[in-house]
Amino acid sequence: MPDPPADRRGSPRFPVAMDAEATDLLTRTMVKLRCSDLSLSGCYLDTLNPMDPGTPVWVHLVHGGHIFEAQGKVAYAVLRLGMGVAFAQPIPADQLAVLSDWLAEAGASTTPQPSLFGSSASR
Repeated sequence: MPDPPADRRGSPRFPVAMDAEATDLLTRTMVKLRCSDLSLSGCYLDTLNPMDPGTPVWVHLVHGGHIFEAQGKVAYAVLRLGMGVAFAQPIPADQLAVLSDWLAEAGASTTPQPSLFGSSASR
């Protein structure tokens, strides 16, 4: 019997509920959506029409009067549900501070789940 697939998840992810925008950097198409999972290496964006895997995106998240923005790439898409986005690394220090604060807040109220956006996610 073959070995089970290795768990590629690298950093803990937390369930969140925040407004989001994703801009396809190739077509400049912007969509408003919701972010439902967040980690240091990426996020999951709920949308009925996810972008294709590999699409470079600009992610804009808003929560608690703060804004996080970063470039990323669609890591995977689930038709009619959403898409996972891996953030381009390194994340600028000012944006990393916002992201870290949100994750600390989310971590205080929930148990983290393994993230899909680990070191093996394409950039």
